[in-house]
Amino acid sequence: MELDYDEFVIEELRKVYGKSLNSFLDSIKRPNSRLYVRVNTLKTTVDEVLQSMKGFKKDEDFPEAIYAEVKGPNKLESLDSKVIVDKKTAESVMLGADVYPPGIKKIIANEGNSVEVVSENGITVANGELVRLPGGKFMVKVYNSLYSSPKLADTKEIKEGKIYVQGKASMYVARIIDPQPGEFIVDMTAAPGGKLSHIYQLEPRARIIGFDHTYKKVEKMKQLFKKMNVNVQVFVHDSRYLSELGIKDVDKVLIDPPCSALGLRPKVYDKKTKTDLMNLHAYQKQFLNSAYEILKKGGEVIYSTCTVTEIENEEVVNDPRFDIEYMMRFHPQIHDMTGFFIAKLKKK
Repeated sequence: MELDYDEFVIEELRKVYGKSLNSFLDSIKRPNSRLYVRVNTLKTTVDEVLQSMKGFKKDEDFPEAIYAEVKGPNKLESLDSKVIVDKKTAESVMLGADVYPPGIKKIIANEGNSVEVVSENGITVANGELVRLPGGKFMVKVYNSLYSSPKLADTKEIKEGKIYVQGKASMYVARIIDPQPGEFIVDMTAAPGGKLSHIYQLEPRARIIGFDHTYKKVEKMKQLFKKMNVNVQVFVHDSRYLSELGIKDVDKVLIDPPCSALGLRPKVYDKKTKTDLMNLHAYQKQFLNSAYEILKKGGEVIYSTCTVTEIENEEVVNDPRFDIEYMMRFHPQIHDMTGFFIAKLKKK
């Protein structure tokens, strides 16, 4: 596995991890030992889902969360036929997902052969069967992956909106927001919709709206929410400029901004530079500025990222216009979860 971080990024990581830096870097090359799913209790019950999804167990903390154990690493065959896939696909396939046409970069194989699924930087992540689809495209049905976890993409529970694949660290966000009846809650960066649908699930009587600046992502969220029975409105707009829509007196704002994703695991490779982190810090600050404008006095911001550097976390939320109620971090090598940061702020 290949991690290409320049000296600035390494120093930012060292600020947080010190002598444990190598342990952190090793940990993000491996998946979490649990694959988490949130049960959509608007449509079903945890017990009903557990009856149909064998191998899952109830989480110890969140009643709506269930998990299956991730096993591995498994031994993979070395084969002449190969399918080269992009980074995102490789990281999913590593855990047992099948390969679909959008993720395929190159095929060096004959139809029907067993193939090695290989990331663009040469990491073998699975073995599978190459299958021709109607229309001439190909997919790979994976039968052995580097790590093993249940395949969920084609389950009826996913298709019917009864479950949503969501990491446990991410599930803390809606719990910390703690939505109450009648509160006006804005999710400034709502796509793909996991946290927003979770907030609604916890309190459908809150007034909840979400935004994303990409039309395609907003349409996908609308489809997701329809099948999940989530009655929230989502709009196409750049959330850095919400005040121009006349939005004001908001009780709570969720900011889950674009970030360097240094806490996400597993990584088959990753590259980050000083420029990346500096640009992201400036971008993240703009969302906080916008949140300040639309919040009522005493209103709250819940800020979360799946990254671990101070420049994208503490240095963003340390803002004289807000009181920091608390901050929490999850470290992959300690908590066996995605590296994650959550802060709760109160507008002065």
